[in-house]
Amino acid sequence: MKISVKWLREFVAIGDMPVAKLAHALTMGGLEVEEVTPVAANFSGIVVGQVKSVAPHPNADKLSVTTVDAGTGEILTIVCGAPNVAAGQKVPCALVGAKLPSSPSGAGDQPVLEIRKAKLRGVESSGMLCSARELGLSQAHAGLMVLEDNAPVGRDIRDVLDLDDVYLTLKLTPNRGDCLSMAGVARDVAAITGARLTLPAPPPVATQIDARRDVRISARAACGHYFGRVVRGLDARARTPDWMVRRLERAGLRAISPLVDITNYVMLERGQPMHAFDDAKLRGAIDVRFMKPGERVQLLNEQDVEYRPGLVAIADENGPVALGGVMGGHDSMVGEDTTDVFFEAAYFLPAAVQGKARELALSSDAAYRFERGVDPAGSGAAIERATALALEICGGRPGPL
Repeated sequence: MKISVKWLREFVAIGDMPVAKLAHALTMGGLEVEEVTPVAANFSGIVVGQVKSVAPHPNADKLSVTTVDAGTGEILTIVCGAPNVAAGQKVPCALVGAKLPSSPSGAGDQPVLEIRKAKLRGVESSGMLCSARELGLSQAHAGLMVLEDNAPVGRDIRDVLDLDDVYLTLKLTPNRGDCLSMAGVARDVAAITGARLTLPAPPPVATQIDARRDVRISARAACGHYFGRVVRGLDARARTPDWMVRRLERAGLRAISPLVDITNYVMLERGQPMHAFDDAKLRGAIDVRFMKPGERVQLLNEQDVEYRPGLVAIADENGPVALGGVMGGHDSMVGEDTTDVFFEAAYFLPAAVQGKARELALSSDAAYRFERGVDPAGSGAAIERATALALEICGGRPGPL
């Protein structure tokens, strides 16, 4: 489990406790810290710049001459070789005097590349527009790192991208499923240090429509409860906010699409696995039951799973649409054309999930948590949190929980 120290400070009042002291306290408290990793290398003098114009370089086919507002009070002329540079973009801009990482990977503690005014093929350049690779944030080098439109011009890029954060990699024993989330680790930090704990309690989302999907639980030995909510009129083509993408990727998850990203973010934050179905692809009521002989389901990873004794199915009137506690189904997944979503959050008993992902030779963040035990009281709050994020990012009208 990878834990953001900055995110952790939002939940527990540890103030300016040094990261090394926090890591030691966690290890002595039973949560072994395997690795302490800064998000970014040591660089400075790089701010948000807005490209005002782009023109061909008079003496070089592969270079452009740009004018850039970097918040310095004057418009800078910067020669750029990136193929994706375009007027209107906001990008990292290294000012004259800026110091960049010593290598594209960000290796090394001391920055050694200092930006100076220079003439490039006869045109004076007063700075440098940067790719993610040049900042040591990624190996991607296809072009400039394009920032969100609302990034404030002139602001230090370390602040904009939360680059002063540090991640702790925890080596958790199987009995510590409660610490597979930011909230879970925050509880332990509060207990170990005596610091005040403030876990946000998502307020109930106001119902705007009466859309609902009936749910029944036939497999009571496997599923304690199952919460669902229909949200209609979403824009599934909306962009996942950069702050959410950063937190997901730094925790080891891939950003996919806003609705999927929201469910993964809630899982990281609260420890409750969730799933988002395209509501238009479901038929009739949801039944949480065991799979029946002859049934099969194609999972999100496109793996076909046939009936096996003990597999829990999330089924509609046409058959299984997901494997309970393991993975959603391919045929009912959300996509760019989704306008109505059915969020689910359930409590599956550990014994009903343990070993299932291994039997099927697949990896599942949901199964990893369910087989170790999740908070039985967390499902409703997770739906509320996911709904609020969906309305903020994608819009829509929620039905009752």
